[in-house]
Amino acid sequence: MSKKSIFVETEVSWDRIPSLLELETFMAASAGYTVPPKKLPSLSAISKKGYKAAFTFRPEDYIQHETEDVAEIKQIYKQNGFETELIMQDPFGHPGPTVACPIGFPFNLPEPFQELKRFNRWICRIHVDICQHPNRKLISVPHIEPDPTFHKLAHLWDTFIKGNVVRGEVAVKVLHFLGI
Repeated sequence: MSKKSIFVETEVSWDRIPSLLELETFMAASAGYTVPPKKLPSLSAISKKGYKAAFTFRPEDYIQHETEDVAEIKQIYKQNGFETELIMQDPFGHPGPTVACPIGFPFNLPEPFQELKRFNRWICRIHVDICQHPNRKLISVPHIEPDPTFHKLAHLWDTFIKGNVVRGEVAVKVLHFLGI
């Protein structure tokens, strides 16, 4: 009898790209996704219309691409070793296309990051949400987390229960290391 995992390989849909506001609203609604406490934005209360997006990304928290062409962004990620068709996903999901790439143990990165030190015991991945900036250009919003392919329990515990993912400038820098 095999154990059934809550993580499944899910097909990535590139049919609809959410706006940055939609992604921020999702982040506000699922407060388990957090930035380091010193940079934690305030989350607003539920309004009559649902969650009001008070969770906002700063420009240094993402990469703004010079294109609106979805196929071009998908190709850039594919050429740099990212999964663009199937991704190990949890049941909680998120809006829009997402890509991921294992980065190994963080201490193997070209630069040491204090923010990643707590992840040194796990194989990690960089997980990127693709959305659209108000100026219509596509943006990549990365975060680093334990890779659910190798560490299902750590991924569930750290990412969803504890909210320990690394976002912002560190994740963007790692994304640049990977050629994006």
